[in-house]
Amino acid sequence: MKVNKTRNIIGWVLSALPLLALIGGAVKNKIPNNPELAAKLPYIDSLPLLGVLCLVLVALYLIPKTSNIGFFLLCSYFGGVIVGELAMGEFPLIGIVLSVCLYIGTMLKKPELSGLGI
Repeated sequence: MKVNKTRNIIGWVLSALPLLALIGGAVKNKIPNNPELAAKLPYIDSLPLLGVLCLVLVALYLIPKTSNIGFFLLCSYFGGVIVGELAMGEFPLIGIVLSVCLYIGTMLKKPELSGLGI
């Protein structure tokens, strides 16, 4: 199914929001091993490893040949983000909004992934 240009642009914009948030969080907090974040998530032993994993998943999503597997792995990662927010005692609004943006953006760009024919 051919996707028109406007739909593709909207899909990329919606997908870029969570990707930029993931890259920013990995570079600013996880890879430098932010002690404030480490104190909030005591059950995670290695924040830098989590940050590198996040960047690898974003790269998989951005490479056209691996974008499908990157999408599904990022959906799983966002599930972990939601669980992490719940473990910190917060309402997982950020994780939910970013995961919905990623999902809708990807479905606008690649409707064949949904299986709905939209």
